[in-house]
Amino acid sequence: MSCCGRAKTLTDYKVTYRGGGEEFVTHEDGGLVKVRQLLAKSPKGGTYKAVPRSK
Repeated sequence: MSCCGRAKTLTDYKVTYRGGGEEFVTHEDGGLVKVRQLLAKSPKGGTYKAVPRSK
């Protein structure tokens, strides 16, 4: 997808649903795209935060 001059840092995401529950989405799972899908499906929505992972 993106390239060029960036350190090999993969970004994982921690999703926290309103009303309880959380999920961890790795870069391999689809990253931010997957996070948005999960939140769109969640009836109450929620928040997420990036968790950088260096290789």
